[in-house]
Amino acid sequence: MRLTLGLKLGITYLLLIVLSLAAFAYFTMGFFEQSFLDEKKAALFTHANILANSSMPYLQDQEQWPYLNYLARNQAEKVGSRFLVLDRTGLVIADSATDLRGRALRHREVLNALKGENAAASYQEPEYGWVLYLAVPVYSGKQVTGAVFVSADINPMVARLDEIRARLLWFSAASGALVFVISLFMGTFFTRPIKRLIVAAGRIASGDYGYRIEKAPSHDEIGELTRVFNDMSTKILAEDNIRKRFVADASHELKSPVAAITALLDSYPQKDMCSPGEYQELLKDMRFEADRLKNLVDDLLALSRLEGNRGQLKIEETSVGEIAEAVRKAAEPAARAKGVTIGTTHSGDIYWPLDGEKIFRVLVNLVDNAVKYSPSGEKVTLGFRVKDEMLNFYVVNKGEGIPAVDIPNIFERFYRVDKARSRETGGWGLGLAIVKEIVELHGGDLNVESELGGETVFTFRLPETT
Repeated sequence: MRLTLGLKLGITYLLLIVLSLAAFAYFTMGFFEQSFLDEKKAALFTHANILANSSMPYLQDQEQWPYLNYLARNQAEKVGSRFLVLDRTGLVIADSATDLRGRALRHREVLNALKGENAAASYQEPEYGWVLYLAVPVYSGKQVTGAVFVSADINPMVARLDEIRARLLWFSAASGALVFVISLFMGTFFTRPIKRLIVAAGRIASGDYGYRIEKAPSHDEIGELTRVFNDMSTKILAEDNIRKRFVADASHELKSPVAAITALLDSYPQKDMCSPGEYQELLKDMRFEADRLKNLVDDLLALSRLEGNRGQLKIEETSVGEIAEAVRKAAEPAARAKGVTIGTTHSGDIYWPLDGEKIFRVLVNLVDNAVKYSPSGEKVTLGFRVKDEMLNFYVVNKGEGIPAVDIPNIFERFYRVDKARSRETGGWGLGLAIVKEIVELHGGDLNVESELGGETVFTFRLPETT
């Protein structure tokens, strides 16, 4: 039998109710029983002491013992219990029922009373059922001269307690059954949205990414779980679309250098039919395409390692000034060849917790792009500063600029503003995607501002802790 969540809740509530009521009944009955018994004892002790005080003057004179029988019977009629008067040896000298006179009693209560102590205890006798035995000493001055023993029938009290106990048991059973039925309905009601979540999770597991639970969720934890599930489903769909587009774009881009190499091989004559110059030109073109292919594969591998993998970061206190200078030196040859100068600006060196190697790659990509798209004679500026407890980097250049329509997409993979210049610049549209991934792994953010024919400013900020 499959136990549903509703059935489990019902059984749990049933057990809780039954155990709670059982514990309540146990302690309540114990309280009632002790209260009734203490009340009975208090009343009997009062009457026993009255008889003890009345018996004291007659206890020493055997001729007066018949009068003790009268006192015992009189007290028994008032209380409805049996009263006995005993001498200092435990011998019964007066009995309200007359049949124990002349016999010695050795009950524990009697022995304690003859020692000067009040004593009482309840017993279950085979013949009479439940009885309460009670004894008090009889004093003459400070000397114990005898005892009064009381035997009381407490079967009515026990029967009353049994009746209360039975009612509590019936109440427990009825309450448990009612709670069980209610919990089954409530369990079904509360598990309905969970079942919808199970169905939705199954749809996503079968490939139906983006499946949503359309019914308006409640404002409790289940509702919050439903909202989180819908958000997760939307993100999974988006990631799946990105993955599919990435695979499609990567396949398309990989075809380009392969097709170029194939075309070069097909367009040139056989080795023994081409001149040395033609052969050298073929090798040069093939090397160019092979390098482009290698760069593409390297960028793809870098992206695959970086995606959401914070374990790739090696955060340590790093000199930002040293990174900036290393970036300037790395980009200097390409800038000099194009007639572009590179300058750095800052108010002094800063040490900041970051992955120096990866931030170096970010800055090299940004500066390299700035150099590529700057006309001869212009200057590229790399700067950094601390503002609002964030480390701010910025790369500035003047050139063609980026159209406003392209700015929201430039950090996407394989997106190029000027696709016609792809071969000339050697870019695949992956450099800025890598920049974005590294900055976000550091917990930072990126921004770009560009004016057509004017300045383009790339800015990214890094927090002190990632």
